[in-house]
Amino acid sequence: MDYKKIALYAALIVVALILWNAWQREFPATATTSATMTQATQTSNTTASSAQSAVPDLPNAKVKSAMPQAQQTMYSGRLIHVKTDVLDLVIDTHGGNIEQANLLKYPESEQHQAQNIQLFNTSADNFYVAQSGLTGTQGPDTQKGQAEYSAEKLNYNLASGKDTLMVPLVYQGKDGVKFVKTFIFHRNSYTIDMDYSIHNQGRAAWSGYLYTQLARKQPEHHGSLLSHYASFTGAAISSPAEHYQKLKFNNFADEPINQTITGGWAAMIQQYFLSAWVPPANQAYHYYTKVDDNGVYTVGMIGSALTVQPAQTLNTQNKLYVGPAIASKLNALAPHLSMTIDYGWLWFISKIIFWLMKLIDNVVGNWGWSIILTTIVIKIIFYPLSDKSFRSMANMRKLQPRMLQLKERFAGDRAGLSKATMELYRKEKINPLSGCLPIVIQIPVFIALYWVIIQSVELRLAPWLFWVKDLSVHDPYYILPVVMGLLMFVQQKMSPPPPDPTQAKVMMFMPVIFTVFFLQFPAGLVLYWITNTLFTIGHQFFVYKRVEHDDKKKKQIAAHKK
Repeated sequence: MDYKKIALYAALIVVALILWNAWQREFPATATTSATMTQATQTSNTTASSAQSAVPDLPNAKVKSAMPQAQQTMYSGRLIHVKTDVLDLVIDTHGGNIEQANLLKYPESEQHQAQNIQLFNTSADNFYVAQSGLTGTQGPDTQKGQAEYSAEKLNYNLASGKDTLMVPLVYQGKDGVKFVKTFIFHRNSYTIDMDYSIHNQGRAAWSGYLYTQLARKQPEHHGSLLSHYASFTGAAISSPAEHYQKLKFNNFADEPINQTITGGWAAMIQQYFLSAWVPPANQAYHYYTKVDDNGVYTVGMIGSALTVQPAQTLNTQNKLYVGPAIASKLNALAPHLSMTIDYGWLWFISKIIFWLMKLIDNVVGNWGWSIILTTIVIKIIFYPLSDKSFRSMANMRKLQPRMLQLKERFAGDRAGLSKATMELYRKEKINPLSGCLPIVIQIPVFIALYWVIIQSVELRLAPWLFWVKDLSVHDPYYILPVVMGLLMFVQQKMSPPPPDPTQAKVMMFMPVIFTVFFLQFPAGLVLYWITNTLFTIGHQFFVYKRVEHDDKKKKQIAAHKK
């Protein structure tokens, strides 16, 4: 029994080690500061040499012949500044692409509250843009380059009391064809509507293809031996056949996507945030991926051929999401888009935990207390199993004098001691494995909660109280890990010690090991473990007293009968 318990603790340590490595990968000590990244963004608009071609390079010969060549230097037209209550963007009139996107409600960190999270930018090291256009032999995006749009003004702001902001870009093409590319922004929304109006005022029919794509460089990470357990950064697409298909950057060259999908989406994913193009659900699009020589990875789609006869107008729409990975917003935009919040292989447990935490947070208004109350709810759910386990442990404590006698009797005879011990358990009707049950229960909940904390943007920069300003990062003063270690030591002292002195020493050393691992774990996860351990100690103490009381009562009844 004792060896099994040690094995379970060892398994929990391995889990902690895996998660610790993942955490180290996500939050390296040498992370780039926001000021440096901001400076790089401001100084690289005219010098970046890794700019991506604005249109896809597809195997279809007819479409491929109309694609512009990859541009090796960034060419900027007029920069249009757009600001809503949640987004601050820059649109380049050359191509009409969104080249910068700041999320106004999401500071970069606790230390840099004035700097907002920036998704799109054209810096040489962090190139990441949303591109779209009309291509084909009749353009306006062709092998010779992208369309040069015009705009009425350089600054657009969502006015107070208004819920919608429209930013129209106009390009007058050859042969009398006029193109109007309109971005439509909404209050408190990270979804941008992109409408194309093609007005054919010429004498001949116009034809072309609508494409949308996301292009970015792979962000740098400081890897570890177990870095693949970290949150996913890469691309993803969705289709009715496969609702969520991850696309690793490393596979872009060897396994390019080449699919025709109706009712899907394409996205670029990173921790807490994403961007995604969502086409009309009833239209077929050709999805693709590619990577160029400059290390720019592209995922996108191109629609079926569009034809506009003379004196006719054609309208087509797409949606772009750029913002936080909030399930309710993603579900409202497209089916299965919320699956980009990747909770790992225990996602079904993680979703239940987050749902419960969200429900409680709506009442208490604090994610720290939500974690505590969620832990209590979990303890209540598993109360019958824990109660049975602690009762068994209490009965085992009573057997310690007899266990020592067996140890003396079978000194040097391990096989005999093991057989006699099991016989004693059988006679006293004690299940030695029941003491391991609380540990078995904790492991999947622990892992699931870890993924909830590192993947749920709602917990990013969420404070608890006093010194804990961000539950998604480690305790800056390491108070919580130390408290957790002390509580685990108390819990260990309350449990029946193993008969083997070596095993007893190993078990007593467990709180120290866990404290070391948890020093760099997110404060929210440590808070869960503290709450769980504290209530476990209380429950265990209560059961022990109840068992002692029952034994005294039995002795009194037996004495009275005599």
